[in-house]
Amino acid sequence: MSVIINYFHKAKWSLPAIAILFLVNACKKENLSSPVVTGLRAISPAPNDSTLTRVIPGQIVVIKGYNLNGLQQVLFDGYQASVNTALNTNGTIVITVPSGILFTSLSADVANTIKVITTHGETVYKFDVVPPPPVITSISNEFAHGGDTITITGSYLYTVQSVIFPGDNTVSSGFISDSTGASLQVIVPNGITPGDADSLVVETEGGTGKAAFNNTYGMIADFEWGSPTFGWQYWGGIMGSDAAKFPDGWGNYIEINPTGTINANDNSWWTNNRAVMIAGSAWVVNGGDPVTNYALKFQMFVKDPWTNGSLMITTSAQKENGNSLVSKYVARYAPEEQTSSGIFQTNGWITVTIPLSEIKSTDDGGNYDASGSPAPTMSDLMGGSSSVLQMMLFNDSSSPLSSFDAAFDNVRIVKIK
Repeated sequence: MSVIINYFHKAKWSLPAIAILFLVNACKKENLSSPVVTGLRAISPAPNDSTLTRVIPGQIVVIKGYNLNGLQQVLFDGYQASVNTALNTNGTIVITVPSGILFTSLSADVANTIKVITTHGETVYKFDVVPPPPVITSISNEFAHGGDTITITGSYLYTVQSVIFPGDNTVSSGFISDSTGASLQVIVPNGITPGDADSLVVETEGGTGKAAFNNTYGMIADFEWGSPTFGWQYWGGIMGSDAAKFPDGWGNYIEINPTGTINANDNSWWTNNRAVMIAGSAWVVNGGDPVTNYALKFQMFVKDPWTNGSLMITTSAQKENGNSLVSKYVARYAPEEQTSSGIFQTNGWITVTIPLSEIKSTDDGGNYDASGSPAPTMSDLMGGSSSVLQMMLFNDSSSPLSSFDAAFDNVRIVKIK
């Protein structure tokens, strides 16, 4: 009996301790029900493993805090990230910010938030999630006038704050941005000045993107009388300046406008106003550079529906006596083949960009099949220190080409890399 009495005597005295133990455990469980985020840092080694103030899609980051075990989901701006629990601890989460965030469609309650969900609770942490800096791949009209609307194409062209044109002319409103960030429309302000390779700047919450605008560097033909880059060979097209026919231009242009129908498989480009002939000139390039570093650009206004046929674009070396060699390199440009309707037409002037890597080797017989490889270097493409450029209308299709009317201006060779 003394053993039993002694047991209960001891148990009586241990009840408060047991109660305290239960309370402590309950508090611990209550703490675990609320994960806490204290900040984010970069995953890169020092000195880049510093505290972050913003993140962008695709960035790998470390979420810091406590009670982060039992992780189930992490959402950035409401978009679910891929969770790898093997990389996580109770105090850190290694995770990649989702790349598909559409910033223009975010509701106010999820914008700039990180939500962490665990088996024992969840938390929402306010933090700036911004798009990467905008990338500009093309501008619909690089020589647009004040009042014209241009379309800028690329990626991350949303959350736009301003577009700056040459002469520090800033547009801060009136943007129309594609929901995916692939395009941006803006009205060109008045008073723009000559630009350069980085003269148009798009500023967004994620940073800045730059592109050429109103840039004459690399011009080889502007067709203006008295200009050092006049460039026309006086044949192969129609010199014109009628602003009523091709509005919003820059003076003279060369028009390809053959009279009558061009029969199927008629490649007689040298007849009937079917070519733009650029005189031999020294291009502003490094002859040893690969052709991938450069592009041909020109302004084009397609007045009539372009339904078949193509422009063959060639370069020709010049002999010492001034006679041109047969071109060994050619590119085929047929934009109507890239449309669902099979018809291409512009609503005004546009900028056409053709990477020089698309001008490929052909035979010496003038067949212009463009079946080979790009020239190794710019000197190879030019055939020396200067080159002639030809844009020739072929009807290389099995159907007659009933009409073609297009104007061309501001032909230039520009560096793109």
